[in-house]
Amino acid sequence: MIDTGRYLIGTAGVSGFGSKSTPDEGTENCDLRSTTAIITGATSGIGAETARVLAKRGARLIFPARNVKAAEEAKGRIVSEFPGTEIVVMELDLSSMSSVRSFVAGFESLHLPLNLLINNAGRLAHEHAISEDGIEMTFATNYLGHFLLTNLLLKKMIQTAEETGVQGRIVNVTSGIHGWFTGDLIEYLRLISQPKCQFDATRAYALSKLANVLHTKELSSRLQKIGANVTVNCVHPGVVKTRLTRDREGLLTDLVFFLTSKLLKTVPQAAATTCYVATNPRLVNVSGKYFTDCNETTPSGLGSNSSEATKLWAASEILVTQHPKAAFDPFS
Repeated sequence: MIDTGRYLIGTAGVSGFGSKSTPDEGTENCDLRSTTAIITGATSGIGAETARVLAKRGARLIFPARNVKAAEEAKGRIVSEFPGTEIVVMELDLSSMSSVRSFVAGFESLHLPLNLLINNAGRLAHEHAISEDGIEMTFATNYLGHFLLTNLLLKKMIQTAEETGVQGRIVNVTSGIHGWFTGDLIEYLRLISQPKCQFDATRAYALSKLANVLHTKELSSRLQKIGANVTVNCVHPGVVKTRLTRDREGLLTDLVFFLTSKLLKTVPQAAATTCYVATNPRLVNVSGKYFTDCNETTPSGLGSNSSEATKLWAASEILVTQHPKAAFDPFS
């Protein structure tokens, strides 16, 4: 009850920020003119607001997008507000592992540094679908595509940090809904990746968001073991009505959002935690943590389970490897 009251009031936590904070406030003293950032899902909602604020602070931005036209329009809006902002639009379908590889190859051909990777894109669909790689579509888009994208970009991020002396940061956008998932992750993924199955859209979404949390935990451990000057954290942005719910529009969805309207954040408020974790100097060397309302908190019990994180990583390597028997080691 006390926590709910603090949330509604917007009481600041130990970071000095809270549920009502905005990304403009959280990045007020940040100078990102030497920063290159990749932001997935930057065409609308939280991703677009994150991109706007990073551009305001001077960052060079890379927009990977399935809908290139929408990305160009998002770029135009930012450049009109902040003339001189450098934004590169590139095609990427996160549900396709071949598309992820093509994007990374294209990015590498630009010979740019990479300081910041924000894995923000997500989908919530009520219809069951399978990706071209044979993986349930929500999991493929929200987690597996980002897993491969991150691994393929790690060498560039590690190299950039070594050359500049500035710590690289990876931010995985998850959701508090990750705590709704219980059971065997891999077995449930196997079941919903079949052409015919009993499909629960909410549980599938919760699984993908739990995978984001576990990915953060395991990747942080691996980065620390090799002494890489790169951190990774995950954030729960809060509840906000964005285009993420576009596949679930209707009377029931509208009624739920109306009844919970006092708990909803604005899009800027929802982007605040992402921007805080991506840029705040307080978080140097902070890695493997879970944040909400711009403050560190604790994920679910399953999301804190190191053995589950290791198991998911091993399964993910197999799923994204072109030749399943081949070793996949981004740190070599």
